[in-house]
Amino acid sequence: MSTMHDVAQRAGVSLKTVSRVVNGEPNVSEQTRRKVDAAIAELDFRPNSVARNLRTGRIDLVGLALPHLSQPYFSSLAEEIMREAERHGLTVLIELTEGAAEAELALVREHGPHLGGLLMYPVGLSDAQALTVARTVPTVFISERAYDAPVDRVAMANQEGVRALVGHMVSLGYTRIAALGADHTDRPERAAAHLRLEGYREGLRDAGLPYVPDLVLEVGTPHWNRQEGATAMRRLIDQGVPFDAVVAFADVLALGALHTLQEAGVRVPAEVAVAGFDDTDDARYAHPALTSLAPGRSQIAREALVLLNDRMNGTVERDSGRLVVADHQLTVRESTLGGMPAWGGA
Repeated sequence: MSTMHDVAQRAGVSLKTVSRVVNGEPNVSEQTRRKVDAAIAELDFRPNSVARNLRTGRIDLVGLALPHLSQPYFSSLAEEIMREAERHGLTVLIELTEGAAEAELALVREHGPHLGGLLMYPVGLSDAQALTVARTVPTVFISERAYDAPVDRVAMANQEGVRALVGHMVSLGYTRIAALGADHTDRPERAAAHLRLEGYREGLRDAGLPYVPDLVLEVGTPHWNRQEGATAMRRLIDQGVPFDAVVAFADVLALGALHTLQEAGVRVPAEVAVAGFDDTDDARYAHPALTSLAPGRSQIAREALVLLNDRMNGTVERDSGRLVVADHQLTVRESTLGGMPAWGGA
């Protein structure tokens, strides 16, 4: 039997687009709709979610609430989740919240009654609000932030991942390792930055290296991007602080740093090594290719759907909060392999 994934491949569109066409949603061009309809006809694809819902009493439409899709991590995570959801016979409705608690709560109020379950990357929710969401609709949070509430959560190994990146740099002989992406506020929505900074500290302690505040570059925006990485790296260069390696808390920050270093005539990795976090496609095709920490997106999607199915099927107690932390893997590429560090700052 053909699947939505087969239809998407035949039509040359995304799974989300096929879902919109199948469900008669707006915001699909007539040309795209015709391509999808043709692929459905060619493959004899027959959506059967309505019949299944009537038979089982279960709604097979789940929401996926993300702060945005501009970062490669979130767009690739969405694709992984949609593929995994299809294996479970679920259709995914993607909603963007911009990380605002009001939008996250409004989504649940407006769409909750029509959803069988919800996967959410929350940013602005308080502990009490997170619990309210989880009690309104079967929910699994994909979140770095730990909630003081009995909710299901899947997370990546933030501390352990950055600790491994620092250890990798140390193993290559680097000792003046800059951290790019820190946040020194106590804002709960910056949990990933806080955890990764702690992992950086742990990596230094493991190696017996001092924590040097001048090597810690803060990024103020909650949405990491290339511009923030480039600006922070320019600031470090202009200050004349000697460094021989950079551990960025996201690939997008690392790519911005690479751009600034190359503009400044600093050779990577011969003079400064650079590594990122997320292992996005951009990391593979950077010049030089970027060493990066893969946080286990496929496992995150897989575990999140397992937990969500439990919730939707009512096989777990209402307030039995569960936590799954995904495995991580360091992928070493050209940005940390090469000559010995020799650059001492501007």
